[in-house]
Amino acid sequence: MRRLPLAPLLPLQLALLLAAVAPEAPVSAPRSLVWGPGLRAGVVLPVRYFYLQAVNSEGQNLTRSPPGQTLFKVVIKSLSPKELVRIHVPKPLDRNDGTFLMRYRMYETVSEGLKIEVLYGDEHVAQSPYILKGPVYHEYCECPEEDPQTWQKTLSCPAKEPQIAKDFASFPSINLQQMLNEVPERFGDERGAIVHYTILSNLIYRRSLGKYTDFKMFSDEILLSLARKVLLPDLEFYVNLGDWPLEHRKVNETPGPLPIISWCGSLDSRDVILPTYDITHSTLEAMRGVTNDLLSIQGNTGPSWINKTEKAFFRGRDSREERLQLVQLSKDNPQLLDAGITGYFFFQEKEKELGKAKLIGFFDFFKYKYQVNVDGTVAAYRYPYLMLGDSLVLKQDSPYYEHFYMALKPWKHYVPIKRNLSDLLEKVEWAKENDEEAKKIAKEGQLTARDLLQPHRLYCYYYRVLQDFCMAWKQESEFTKRDRAARVIQKAWKSFLNVAVFQHFKSLINIRRQGEPRQILRYINPKEAELLDAAAGINVRFRLGGVKFPPEIYYKIFTHRHIEDLCANSPRDYTKLPAKHTSHIKSDNLQEEDYSGWYRRIENNGWRPVSDKFWKSTENVMVGDKKESEFHFSKLKRKQDIEKKRKIKKIEWMRQMYYTGTLEAKSTNHETLGLIHTATKGLIRAFEDGGIDSVMEWEVDEVLNWTNTLNFDEH
Repeated sequence: MRRLPLAPLLPLQLALLLAAVAPEAPVSAPRSLVWGPGLRAGVVLPVRYFYLQAVNSEGQNLTRSPPGQTLFKVVIKSLSPKELVRIHVPKPLDRNDGTFLMRYRMYETVSEGLKIEVLYGDEHVAQSPYILKGPVYHEYCECPEEDPQTWQKTLSCPAKEPQIAKDFASFPSINLQQMLNEVPERFGDERGAIVHYTILSNLIYRRSLGKYTDFKMFSDEILLSLARKVLLPDLEFYVNLGDWPLEHRKVNETPGPLPIISWCGSLDSRDVILPTYDITHSTLEAMRGVTNDLLSIQGNTGPSWINKTEKAFFRGRDSREERLQLVQLSKDNPQLLDAGITGYFFFQEKEKELGKAKLIGFFDFFKYKYQVNVDGTVAAYRYPYLMLGDSLVLKQDSPYYEHFYMALKPWKHYVPIKRNLSDLLEKVEWAKENDEEAKKIAKEGQLTARDLLQPHRLYCYYYRVLQDFCMAWKQESEFTKRDRAARVIQKAWKSFLNVAVFQHFKSLINIRRQGEPRQILRYINPKEAELLDAAAGINVRFRLGGVKFPPEIYYKIFTHRHIEDLCANSPRDYTKLPAKHTSHIKSDNLQEEDYSGWYRRIENNGWRPVSDKFWKSTENVMVGDKKESEFHFSKLKRKQDIEKKRKIKKIEWMRQMYYTGTLEAKSTNHETLGLIHTATKGLIRAFEDGGIDSVMEWEVDEVLNWTNTLNFDEH
């Protein structure tokens, strides 16, 4: 084959290079586009966000960022100058495709509303400024939307979630009693990681089952965050905090599967799947406690596609054997693969053989064109972050999945590789030979992940799972209208009682303030009252406090007189002073004085709870015993009850005398005495064996008439 000379090729290469870096038409601020949930006041999120698409003067969307430092900026402030609120607004995130991600976190609620100005230089972009009419709530405002449908509509929640529909297909109805009985027995042992949640009146209660439940902090925080935004349905459910899904019963088995909620699913399990704790926690702590979250990752995707290193890349722990194989492949084929283990736990004996790689920042992963996703103990929780980058993801075939996997298709959003990694190198070589196709798959996967993994979609998903769980539960036990009405009445009555109790406590401490302070203190703490006299000029104050309702009453002693702390004037411990010695040797090295044992003032007059004696009556009032008895409408029945009680008392008195040996008969005849003792013994045994109805009253009276000590009437 004839080769062209080098000289004619140089102008052609130069032309291609200039075309690649030729600047696009300048940005047109009025024609650029701004959209997203952060422009709606009703969308309450930990970090609010919206998007910007740069458009040139010809009306064309820019496909790469304008050269140089971006001139886009966002200014957010309260509509009312009287409202000073703290709002953190970082610089826009450049997503390297002509779009930008704007974020802001609110730390206070704004009553009047917000004014959001999106600027390109000094020029307003699109319809800027955007007005969000108040109130605009911050993340920790306890301000739930009472109508769930309105809340879902405000967030533009999708009408269907395929994974949720698939999960609940195994549970057309949920037997609550069966779930409550079987889950603790099957999964709540010492090695378990189960948490029992109950949602009632939008309050969340939980009970831990098992030893390894520390990760409940993640499920707690997302449920509490959701409850602050929308009224949740009343229901009970169990969350699995472990890695592996738990329920492996099949639908047609008897008994059937139990609805366990987990963060990861598998092909052979029936667990209901929620977004993982990793992405929910990073969403809640974005722009504060974490750096890798679903938003920040979009602005840190490394160099452009053409400038990325043409290798497959992996870093991670040794949580699966295939990861060790990956490192060995990397050693044998360094031109195609860069893989390393950063920490050994499961296969520590392999560290000397395979070596330990240095930790690398996650954003630096995207310096490579191809990212290898291999399972850990279950699905690799890095996968959503890899998909949000602009590298091509090579995903291992896996029986495990997360909540969004169903929407992703092989060869459209990622390139599949076999479970044993036998075709990994082949797929890397294919990607290198088909660069445009690989770039297209990477871009399609990134765009789909951007849509599926928006933070507000996570809240929609969580609520939809709870909603469908409640619907399946109500199929089994539907509340009647009277039940709902009773709940409303009970709630209103409880609220009324709480207010009444609080008012009572408040008036009570106001009454107790009136009077001589030393006398009041005598009823609270007599020993403390002995230390005070009239000259102290004390005043006792009360307040309500505590963490439970009804509140506790606390008191504190004040005085308006001057107090002299005598010990403070001479704080030394004179019992431990060293003896003085006269010395003629002078030295500049002065010994530091030992202050240990010196007097230190300690405040012991804090707010203290009032003792129970404070509430007891101080008057000597004798209260007699009052015994309540039921009153029957029938006079005959009342008479029979009186006779029965009298009969019982007679027999009890006779038993007492018999067992204490004080039985004495009126007769002195030995034969008569024997008969009386035998009759008494028989009556008592008949009573103990057969009850009160087995003995006639005339029999008891007959025995009593023959004795002189068993005189019941005198007793």
